[in-house]
Amino acid sequence: MPGNSLGVYGGFSTHIPVPVIDLCDVGAHGDFPLSCLAVIADAVTTPFQACKRANLQPGDKVIVLGCAGGVGTHVTQMTKALGAQVVIGIDIVPEKLKRALEFGADFVINSKNKEPRDVRQEFRTICQENGLEAGYGWKIFEVTGTRGGQETALELLSFIGKLILIGFGTQKNEYSLSRLMAFDAEIIGTWGCLPEYYPVVLDMVLKRKIQIEPFVEARPMSQIAQVFDEVHRAGSPPRRIVLTPDF
Repeated sequence: MPGNSLGVYGGFSTHIPVPVIDLCDVGAHGDFPLSCLAVIADAVTTPFQACKRANLQPGDKVIVLGCAGGVGTHVTQMTKALGAQVVIGIDIVPEKLKRALEFGADFVINSKNKEPRDVRQEFRTICQENGLEAGYGWKIFEVTGTRGGQETALELLSFIGKLILIGFGTQKNEYSLSRLMAFDAEIIGTWGCLPEYYPVVLDMVLKRKIQIEPFVEARPMSQIAQVFDEVHRAGSPPRRIVLTPDF
């Protein structure tokens, strides 16, 4: 991953040197296989740091754009585990949206082929029907990194709100910065996770405050070419694939 490499060493190296300060001792891990715990790095720790950057507090109101993706799934769970009063998930895949309701989301919105204003109106309807204030105080986590996701997030940002950017994309969006002043709102970027947070996240997973097993699939390393071809053809798989040595 750009920015995370250590010199010439990358993700396909058999061995890499790392600073000891960046290591997290797994220790006793009960019935969790190490292949399952491997996804904590990035997929689960990134959401934790995002919540830290948002200063998420018990009772906060949360929106997660891309709530059903590989990282968004854990953003949804993490915000709920840290005490969010309500979590509204937004995504474009009906099956994954249904799954999000089982893992942290209280309400979901399918944004496929919808304009940002249409999503905002659907959000307001959910709030009105459930006694939620739609106009202020929402913490919005944008995980998709897409133009549409970011445009929708900006459309939803309102008074004393916070928009936390987790997803990465190369496109540009237009936004009136004066709205931030008028709304007394914030836009915050976050990258990965500080090593010091890893033990906290590991503990949450081991105590099953965050579920990872339903979202991980282990396959033998000898199938690497097949797995790459499968993912390139079909897109993001329903479970994060972890390749384990079998030779």
